[in-house]
Amino acid sequence: MPSDDATTVRALLAAARIPASDAEVTGLTAAYPGIRAGIEELYAAPEVRYLDPALRFRAEAVGPETGWAG
Repeated sequence: MPSDDATTVRALLAAARIPASDAEVTGLTAAYPGIRAGIEELYAAPEVRYLDPALRFRAEAVGPETGWAG
């Protein structure tokens, strides 16, 4: 658990104005490398860099004639 990660976690929490105990910071510091790696993987493939990974519900795509059960 590099102290660099602890500094980053504390800075991120401070920027977001999220209070955290020392135990919470320790836990977040331990999880930070994995979380950071996951985020970097989202942008690793150039062909998906600008795609929107979220699914969207568009109310206008469904009308009253649409059966919700099927």
